[in-house]
This record gives sequence, structure tokens and C-alpha cells, in this order.
Amino acid sequence: MKSFQDSIKLPPWRPFVIMGLLVALVYIPTFSGGFMLDDHALIKNNPYIKDPHSLISYFGQEDGIVQSENRPDEHTGYYRPLANLTYRLDYKLWGMKPQGFRATNLILHVLTSFLLYSFILLLAHDRQTAFWASLLYAVHPVNTEAVSWVSGRNNMLVTLFFLSALYFYIKRWEGAGRLSFMASVLFCVLAMLSKEFGLVILPCIFLYHRFLTQRKGHVRDEIMSYLPFLLLGIGYFVLRKIVTGWWLTPSEPGGLWERIYFIPYLIAWNLKLVFFPYNLHNFIIHYPSDYANWQVLAGFLCVALLSLFVWRMWKNRLATFSVLSFHVALFPILNIVHTSAVTLVSMRWLYFPMIFVSLGVTQAMKKPMKINPMLTMTLLCLIVVYSGAYSYVLNRCLWKDEASFFRQEVVRFHNFFHAGGLAENLLEKKDYLHAERYFQMAIEKYPKVGKNYVNYSALLVDTGRPQAALSVLNKAKSLPMTSKERGEWYNNTGTAYFHLMEYEEAVRYFKEAVDFWPGEFQFWSNLGAGYGSLGDYTNSASALERGLNLASDSAQMRKDLAVVYCRMGHPARAVSVLEKIPHEKLAEIGAKELLDEAREEGSKGCKNAGDVES
Repeated sequence: MKSFQDSIKLPPWRPFVIMGLLVALVYIPTFSGGFMLDDHALIKNNPYIKDPHSLISYFGQEDGIVQSENRPDEHTGYYRPLANLTYRLDYKLWGMKPQGFRATNLILHVLTSFLLYSFILLLAHDRQTAFWASLLYAVHPVNTEAVSWVSGRNNMLVTLFFLSALYFYIKRWEGAGRLSFMASVLFCVLAMLSKEFGLVILPCIFLYHRFLTQRKGHVRDEIMSYLPFLLLGIGYFVLRKIVTGWWLTPSEPGGLWERIYFIPYLIAWNLKLVFFPYNLHNFIIHYPSDYANWQVLAGFLCVALLSLFVWRMWKNRLATFSVLSFHVALFPILNIVHTSAVTLVSMRWLYFPMIFVSLGVTQAMKKPMKINPMLTMTLLCLIVVYSGAYSYVLNRCLWKDEASFFRQEVVRFHNFFHAGGLAENLLEKKDYLHAERYFQMAIEKYPKVGKNYVNYSALLVDTGRPQAALSVLNKAKSLPMTSKERGEWYNNTGTAYFHLMEYEEAVRYFKEAVDFWPGEFQFWSNLGAGYGSLGDYTNSASALERGLNLASDSAQMRKDLAVVYCRMGHPARAVSVLEKIPHEKLAEIGAKELLDEAREEGSKGCKNAGDVES
């Protein structure tokens, strides 16, 4: 008579079908979502994604830096060229449609889950446990940040390529042909170019040799197998230094012993997210102010229990390998090497280390499967249902669009780091009352974030308070900002002076704005308006023409440029500019009469057409 496990044995193709269908079901809400947070700077507004460039040029680009727009001394220290290249391919395939970019993320997640199943099966030799472990990974709610947020793609790319590299390395060492080793080296290169996590391939290979290999080769052979990966790591750091100017991510020095002391605290935080997934969101976690905080002490207890577990399970080679490899994979996110990230804990960073958690889960399943397979299967089904349902809710309510995200973060989770984002979202909707409330909250909670002051000043100008806007901007003058944020600071200062009719001051600040961020058409438009108000129509036309080169579909800028041409006595130029505006837009912006006058009466009729708007 067949056993229970034999009766439910999965055909080779069925795990892939089940995982694919469940992942698609869980992530359906993301298909109607939009770009969020860093997506705007890294993708939507990044000319390097929208404009054609040579393939080799992507490997000389620092992540988040556009050479034509950022200042030479500005750096992020992140080098992830492969992620940027995939964004470019997405744009070629989908256009600038967020649903297309999200679909690519989902495909990458499905492929990673499939590969994880094959990887676990290679090491554990148990189809049932490999299926359940990879299925739990596929629907685990902690992975939603990496999958649903387009900018989290680098975590999926490095995981996919790292798993491929390790898989083919093991295949080669256990007897496969040389092509497997070549594939391993190639995928290792792709992993490193996706994210820094790819550098941990070497210690993971070392652990594999210590615990799992079935073939005990000569020590020299093992060392020689490390050499290509070691050289790749050195090459990566050299290339990173050439491109970014930094060996590591730029950050403030010092505090090493403090960071080492809090390692158990961060390990406990990450394990909590994996094994007790509730109240998940976009965490902003900092070190506790108290060294004897109960959470810090709980972290030390957690590490002690993990050490005891490894000691007790030492003979279970696969379990030991998974625990040690998990901590190796955690190394880049334990803040030992200090980074510029605003948080110490993030869900998307766990996408990579969780592959080793999944491997360890297979060992935790074995004994219950033998003792009571039906009960074990029932419990696993309940966990999958909970995880999948929770992931669906997160995708629907948190990761769908910025409006939902900001409201959930600030109102529900009291994550005031995003209060400025919620305020900006409300400002776009002209909800000035609530927007002002959240801007003030953001400035109170994070007084050193210059962007909040800059955006708040825009609200004050919009509501007729330019003098108050200047006061707010003055408070932010000495705060650190990116080139674009500094450009916005100068632009908003100029706009405030423009509304106070101090046009010379306005022009001075508008010129600084385009110097800091020449890729923003609105800055050029405002500079043109400032010159126009001073009667300097030659410089006004030049600035508006620069702006129109950046945003040729801006009907309002075309109207403003036409007004300037009329004032300069060039009605034919005005006609040429206005005729490129769609007919329905002409009436909407009040330019139809201007066009008729320019055509019929020449410069005499259009000199009184109006003023250039700021």
C-alpha cells in the first residue's frame, strides 16, 4: 500500500505551474500600480533610461547619477549598471508604463523562485520539501517590497544571478563539464554588476566545500576554483572605484565599535521579519539610544540561541550550511561597512539572504513529514495561505501607488519620514490645508531634510505667501541637498521673489537653479519669465527655447515663447511656435486669439497679447 507522501508525489512540472499561478494571483494588484519613490529619479525622470546610449556606457554610470545633470563632485557610491540596463530594455519594450516595469519584476521573481526550487533540490534531494520551501519564498510577504517596487529590482537580479552562479559551480564540482564552471563565472559577473551582494559568492563557496561537497578533491584544486571569483571581486572594486570614485559607499567615518555592538540587534530584527511577518511596511529603523535596551539584549539572546543551534546541529551539514550562509548573506546589510541608507532594516534587503532560510526550512520539515505528513501538509498550507493573503493585501494597499503608500506609512504606521511625501502628494491635488499640516509635521520630525522645506515653500507661494516662503527657504539654505534639490531651492526662491515683483533677484536665483539642474524645463521657463518681466526679451527667448528643447510638448511654454517673439517683433516665429500646439490645447490655454492676431495683424496685434507666466 502506498504511503501518504507517495500518494501526493508531485510530477516534475507541477511545482513550477503551482508556484507560477500563485505568484501571479498574489501580485495581481501591482499591475495597476504606478512609479513610486526612487522610481521617479532612477527611471521615470532619468534621461539615461529614455535616451539611447551605447551598451558599454551603462557600465561607466554610477547608480542615480546622470553625468549631464549632476555636478562632478556628487556621488551616491552605488554601482549597479545591470539594473539600469534592464530599465532601458523595459523602456524599449513597454515605453514609460509602470505596469510594464512591474511585469518584468514579477517575471524575475517567478524565475528566481523556480531556480530556488532547483537549487534546493540539488542539495536536499527531496522534491516535496524543496517545493514547499520555494513556494513559501515565492509568496512570502517580506519579498513584496523587492518585487512590487520597481527600484527594488537590483535585489532580484543579484539573487537570480547569484543562485545561478552557485548552482553551476556545485554542478561542476560534483562532476559536470567545464561549461558549468564557465556559466558559474559568467553569472557571478552579472550578480556583482547587479548589486554588491554578489561579492559574497566566495565565502558561500568556501562553506559549501566545508559542509556539503560529496567529492573531496585536492586542496590545490579547491583553491584554484576560488581564483576566478577572487579576481572578479578585485576587478569589481577597481571598476567601482573608477566609476564612482569610492571603494565603498561614501559615508561618515567612525562608530565602528558601536556598529559591531549592535550586530545582534539587527540580526534579530531581520529574523523577526522572516519568521514573524506582521505589520510589514517601509521601515525606517535606527540604532536604539540605550545600549541596554531590551531589544538589544533580545538580540544578544537570539544570537546565543543561534550559536547553540549550530553547535547542536553541526552534524546536519545542510542545516549548518544554511544558517552560516544566511549570516554571510546578511553581512552587507548589518551596517558593519557603513552605508548612506536612511534605515538599518529593510524588507527588500532580505530577498537575497532568504534563499538560505528556504534551504534551512527543508531540514526543519523532514522530521514532521515523516512523523505526521498530513498534519504537516495542513500546517504548511495554512502558512502559504496566510503569506499569500498578506502579500496580496500589501500589494493592494501599500505598494500599489504613492497615494496609498504615503497614507499607509504616515497615518497607519506613524512613519513620519514619509510625511513630506504625503504632503507633496496632497499639494499636487491642491489640498493645501492637509498638505501644510503634513509639511509642518515632516519639518518638525526631520529638521535636517532640506527637501521638505523646499516643497513647503512651493505651497506657501501657491497660497499667496511668498515672504513666508522665503523665510522657510532661508532655514534650509545650509542643509545638505542633491543637485536637483538645490536647484529646486534656487528656483523656489526665485519664484518667491518673482511674486514679490523683485524681478532682478528672481532672475539671479533662476540662473542658479538652471546651473544646478539644467535638465528641468520648468527652471528654464521661469528664467524666461524673469527676463521677460525685466524687458530683456532676447535672453527670455533664449531661456524659453532651452526649456522647449527639454519639453517640446509644453503648450504653456510655447505660448510664452510666442508672446516673447511678438514683443521682439517676430510674429512669423510666434506663428511657427503656436502652430505646433494641438488645436484643442490652443483654446484651453488661451492661445488661439494670439495665433490669429499673429497671423493677421503681424507684430502690431500681438505686442499686447499678454505676459510670460512664471
